[in-house]
Amino acid sequence: MRWTSALQSLADFTPDAKTQMSRVLLAHLPRFGTPKSAAEWTERAAHLRQRLLDEVYLRGWPAAVRTARPRVEWSAVLQPEGAPYRIRKLRYEIYPDYWVPALLYEPHQLHGRVPVVLNPNGHHRGGKAAMYKQARCANLARRGMLALNFEFIGMSELEADGTHNQQAYLSLVGLRGTGLFLVAMQRGLDVLLDHPHADTSRVAMTGLSGGGWQTIVLSALDPRITCVIPVAGYTAMWARIGCRSDIGDYEQAPPDLGLVADYDTFTALLAPRPTLIILNDQDDCCFTTARAKPVIYDALRPTFALYGVGDDGFALHGNADPGTHNYDADNRCALYRFLNRHFGLDSPATDLHTPAEIYREEELKVGLPESQTTVADLATRLARRFALTHRAPASTAEREALRERLRAVLRLPHFVPVVKEDVASGRLRRILLTIGPWTVPVVLHRGRRGQPLRLVLADQGVAELFAKQPPPADCSAAVADLLGCGPGQDNWQRLMLFEAAGERVLGHQVAQALAIAEAVLKLTGAQQLEVDATGPVTSFVALLAAGFAPERFSRLVTAGLPASLRLPLEWRLPYEQILPLCCPDLLTVADTPQIRALVPQIPHDQRLRAVRAD
Repeated sequence: MRWTSALQSLADFTPDAKTQMSRVLLAHLPRFGTPKSAAEWTERAAHLRQRLLDEVYLRGWPAAVRTARPRVEWSAVLQPEGAPYRIRKLRYEIYPDYWVPALLYEPHQLHGRVPVVLNPNGHHRGGKAAMYKQARCANLARRGMLALNFEFIGMSELEADGTHNQQAYLSLVGLRGTGLFLVAMQRGLDVLLDHPHADTSRVAMTGLSGGGWQTIVLSALDPRITCVIPVAGYTAMWARIGCRSDIGDYEQAPPDLGLVADYDTFTALLAPRPTLIILNDQDDCCFTTARAKPVIYDALRPTFALYGVGDDGFALHGNADPGTHNYDADNRCALYRFLNRHFGLDSPATDLHTPAEIYREEELKVGLPESQTTVADLATRLARRFALTHRAPASTAEREALRERLRAVLRLPHFVPVVKEDVASGRLRRILLTIGPWTVPVVLHRGRRGQPLRLVLADQGVAELFAKQPPPADCSAAVADLLGCGPGQDNWQRLMLFEAAGERVLGHQVAQALAIAEAVLKLTGAQQLEVDATGPVTSFVALLAAGFAPERFSRLVTAGLPASLRLPLEWRLPYEQILPLCCPDLLTVADTPQIRALVPQIPHDQRLRAVRAD
């Protein structure tokens, strides 16, 4: 029998992964329904805000950080030529040794209380120096408003954080990574409202793209924002399933968000505050008007209407000039008109700034202290602490207690495999298993009599693995690709949505491995099987599967198993490659050595062991 033909059979046998995942996500993610009354929604909204803070965004965060007043350090002042405002440089601390640089646009002539505008930015390398953002803040200051322009984590002066998806590292060690973004927004708002001329009744927030995402999140969770203008920044998670460009990054779909609310609900949380949703008709990034408008505007008008809010208070602007992903002149003019209406201003509806007011990025640099940490460094320090303090279970009772804690953190489902199809051809059997919501194909080959039966798994998929390292033609093996593994599997962003829906990819991978092993043993009559896994993810899955059901396995062979979960963090492995290993709170429960101690009786051969020389 040729393994190449067997693996081709596996490829031909594999159901469409995107279709499977989309079906599961649609069943899991919530939909918003219009409430019966304004009073009902006001009461429910307060409860939802607290749950979102406690269960999603700030879960695991120390109370001292959640409630702290910002430590602020002011530095240089810029005076744009001929402009009636100054730009004050500052930085504020959001976590010990983590500072956010910002710019306060402050009019020269301030009398009494004036409106304030919080200005987050999106995924633009210029960060707070992005030209469209400078222009917006300059125009707000020219109209007599205070405007705070703060840096986005991972951009410009905070580029040392690298890809901001590394916030998933924090979730692994017990802090929800998206909480750092939320605290950065909250402390920036604190800085604005601490200004002696700030009018707390006229507080706006607006931003493009990732800045639009920040706008909807903070405004939904913090009623201090009284006027909301997100630009091309979001849609409901359930509406993103079929459009990969709309799914976004980790912070936009944090773990467990769907257990509490989706972004259509976030829009309802804004009611009855004045809200202008700006979308771009031909957006070349995400959230085009046609896709997002029915979800976050049309469907929410009845909720705003419960409060007597009409189209002037809950408005939509569809940008056609240029219509791409932008916060350029047309969108800024829509902003000015909306602020005039709701803040009682009488200012021009066009830009007022001059080219001299736009600075180069280096001129707007605030500077960071030498002690500045990064998201990855913070996560790594916590991971090392857990790695040093965890103790291996030494008794039967301790091992069972650890299994229970692992089941909880993995949200491990129990699946009974059902054979949907079993086709034999010589020594080759193609088996289609139903495992919970998943359809998983398995290729089973019985080799020479007396050989042990081996279950083969691989991060990159068994077809690619065998193309590089073909096994002997007479070996006995069952091969399968787990959720998220192999070239035919779904992309990492929908796996991220799966965790946002309250599930854990690692938990489902372990459940699939256990179910496949159970089915293969039953179909072959074997008592036990070996498991051979290549890659850090499937190696860890294999170790966990053996730990949960040691009676099914006679030997464990791994290649690339992390000797500690802190290693992928120290090596800055991309989240997209190790998504299952970033399982929230996992490292607070156990590390690799403790899980290995669940099965001391099972021989373990390690190839390409993932350890450093030290």
